Amino acid sequence: MPSTIGGVAIRRVHDGDELRHATWLELFFDLVFVVAVSRLGVLLHDDHSLAGVLTAAGLFVPVWWTWISFSYYADLFDDDSPLDRLAQLAAMLGAAAIAVTLTDGVGEDANLFAGTFAALFLLLAGLYALSARAEPRARDLARWFTAGSLAGASLWALSLLVPAPGKYLVWAAAVVVNAAISGPVAYARARAVPQQVSHMPERFGLFTIVVLGEAVLAVVNGLAATSWNPAAVATVVAGFVVAASVWWVYFDQFDDAAIDRALRGGRTAQVRSFAYGYGHLVVYAAIVGFGVAVELSAEAAAEGEAAVPLLGAALAVLIGGFVIISSGIGRHGAPAVLLAKAALAVLGLVATAAGIPAVTATVLVGLGWAALVVLEWRLPRVSRTDPQGSGTAAAAEPAV
Repeated sequence: MPSTIGGVAIRRVHDGDELRHATWLELFFDLVFVVAVSRLGVLLHDDHSLAGVLTAAGLFVPVWWTWISFSYYADLFDDDSPLDRLAQLAAMLGAAAIAVTLTDGVGEDANLFAGTFAALFLLLAGLYALSARAEPRARDLARWFTAGSLAGASLWALSLLVPAPGKYLVWAAAVVVNAAISGPVAYARARAVPQQVSHMPERFGLFTIVVLGEAVLAVVNGLAATSWNPAAVATVVAGFVVAASVWWVYFDQFDDAAIDRALRGGRTAQVRSFAYGYGHLVVYAAIVGFGVAVELSAEAAAEGEAAVPLLGAALAVLIGGFVIISSGIGRHGAPAVLLAKAALAVLGLVATAAGIPAVTATVLVGLGWAALVVLEWRLPRVSRTDPQGSGTAAAAEPAV
């Protein structure tokens, strides 16, 4: 029987397991959320103008924030109880409802979109409130997360009363306030932060794979729409080379102890590590943009048209996301690698903005990413300072 406090079951922080992995329900959770991500890709394909890109990116942020919010709760407290299972299933149902509102853009479904987020963060606030009551070691931290979730839920609910375009500003405030309180503020102000064995890096990696899969699906759709046109085939092959290179670069530096190390490193390391977590928002959004851009590039190549600017922009943003993630966990790449990444970002932007054929631009970008993989593989891996403060160096590792 589980121990209790005042008749409430103690929700133990995951601090005793040497190794944790995502549960089957967490994998199911990721797949349901990626449905909404996929719908955003369709929106971007239909309107890849600057306004369309900003709209898709703006809608992507709250979807991702909901995913990471429930994922981090599970990382701290999920005990696979019926309550936790039902809570995650309810969040998945909410993600499905959000995906429906994205089918034709939010538009007339704006209140359903906002109301769903309000309900989801009210649910999350309740879960954290129960945890604060039941788990003494995490009480202060859980109360901050409760406050952040309630603030977000309140602003999402308030937006129901505000007409567009002011409504969208309230949505932005809901995400920013929630992310600030249930993040750096909580870890900076909480009197005691419980130590845990975190599997969030694994969750980030799994979601990266799922989003990459969606990007490859978009690439395949681009080829299918062009009836195996030779130029389109070359474009798609180059796009797949980029996707494979992104996988290689990301997972060659994968660090499943990143969060654990930050928790042991003191408040500064804990707050800085949010760049690692929040940087994944940039990476995921860029991967979605890349997939859509390759699909559009294949269509353009079949017609002999110029490159799609979205391709270069998405890959430049992706490289920026990799740098943000690295800085959050104190991993600094060799100067040659950092210079190569900067050059690759410039190559992508120039190649897709110069008006050269789509197939030529995509092949150049693909060759650039392949060269980056070779460079990172051949160069000595960079050491990292021991986060415990001993001054020793950890095993040599690559940086993103």
